[in-house]
Amino acid sequence: MAGKGRGVGAFTFNIEALGIGRGSMPEARMGPSPLFPNTEFKPVPLTVGEEEEYMLALKQEMRGAMQRLPCNIKYQTKKAGERESVWKHYPEFTF
Repeated sequence: MAGKGRGVGAFTFNIEALGIGRGSMPEARMGPSPLFPNTEFKPVPLTVGEEEEYMLALKQEMRGAMQRLPCNIKYQTKKAGERESVWKHYPEFTF
């Protein structure tokens, strides 16, 4: 004969006291949320002038100067025929 347990668990507080009723919960979502939030403000159009062109040229010149420094390590790319196979790095097993 199995025991009946200690009864059905009941809430020790009143749900209505918390302010949660049937109509107060938000509605269920039927689809995924958008990838990006809605933009409430339009972006400001770019201003074209002598000062902006000077800053752009200065930025490009600084980027080029940084790439020409000896501390900049360039990535060595191999030609299509010179690429090594991935399996060359693994030793061959002979039994």
